[in-house]
Amino acid sequence: MNTLFKSKAGLLMFVILLISMTGCEKRNAGHVEEGTKYAAILCVGSWPNTAYYISSIPSLTSGTISLKGNGAEMTGKVYAQDVIQRDGFYYHMNSSSGRFGKYHVENGSLLIDKEIPFAYLSWSSYAWADNNTLVIFGEGKDEARYAVVKVDKMTIKTGKLNLEKIPAGFQQYSFGFAQYRDSKLFLGYGFGSSDWSQFPNMPVYPKAYVAVIDYHTMAVEKSLEETRTTGLGSLNVYAPSSFIDENNDLYFISDPVSGYDYKSPSAMFRIKSGATEIDKDYFFNFSASANNEKAPAMWYIGSGKAIVRSRINGESIDIDHYYRLIDVKSGTMIKKLDLPADKGERMVNAVITEDGKAFISVNAADRDFIWQYDPATDQLTKGVEFVGGIDYILRIEKLK
Repeated sequence: MNTLFKSKAGLLMFVILLISMTGCEKRNAGHVEEGTKYAAILCVGSWPNTAYYISSIPSLTSGTISLKGNGAEMTGKVYAQDVIQRDGFYYHMNSSSGRFGKYHVENGSLLIDKEIPFAYLSWSSYAWADNNTLVIFGEGKDEARYAVVKVDKMTIKTGKLNLEKIPAGFQQYSFGFAQYRDSKLFLGYGFGSSDWSQFPNMPVYPKAYVAVIDYHTMAVEKSLEETRTTGLGSLNVYAPSSFIDENNDLYFISDPVSGYDYKSPSAMFRIKSGATEIDKDYFFNFSASANNEKAPAMWYIGSGKAIVRSRINGESIDIDHYYRLIDVKSGTMIKKLDLPADKGERMVNAVITEDGKAFISVNAADRDFIWQYDPATDQLTKGVEFVGGIDYILRIEKLK
């Protein structure tokens, strides 16, 4: 798919299209109308002739979804995909206009709750410290920076992160997963190049790091070094690549392709509950178990299992994706789910978990469905179908 959002921030500079987001379902002051629990962000067309819409999903398990009477084009306020949605409110940082906004959908329009001037960083990753506190990470003027946002009143506190210094031959920080746990923030990062004359053979820094940050002071307590892979997680403003399970253990998976590294494996790591070091007894080489596929996104579905969106190995951006089921505790592959190949983007927010089941959007070559996977019975069932000329499903998500 020749559309935007193919890789990390550097490549995005070449392809960002100023688009906005509006809504097709009614809401009242940010609260989801009764009966509306899910939404999708959809794309029609091929780059650069694309249009983006948000559509309500009345049911995950039956019926059809069409943009006819059920989708509004995004215009003017936010980009297409890099939004954070929580409890019916949308949050977005618009680098071009230098504003950070809070929005909600009402009567088919995206309304501004509050926008504030903000150009301190270009956001990459985020974590919620609590229901009212959003911590975002990104780069500004070749510095690693953060912002702590109190979303009720939209106040922001900013600062710099004392990460490892950018090494010679590289010009920027490259951020990955972010998670909050027990007053600590864990942030994957590495280094990238902005010398696009070398694209697609960009230089690759052979190490990756996890910063352990004290939430109360935002001081970096240490950076954990990893040399077995690169790209510790993808930008979670697009899709998740980490989670915390029922035991309070933190898991994260690497995506080397996010930093133009086509040789290192995607690998899964763990930081145990109460610990601030990578578990030396746990290392799951996902690529070795998956025909050398890479892992741009991952969702925990409970009971020690996760679904990984995998990408067949190669440098092309127009490439198929699959969904694989893994055993988190043992670090083993269970199987590739028997779903059609997905033709969509690398980083797609494609899974909703609810009532012990996983609902997976698949952008297939012919027909597009949300599939239900029940791990209790190991059964896949077709659910709601997207119809009427929708080309790409970019996000599905629960609104409440």
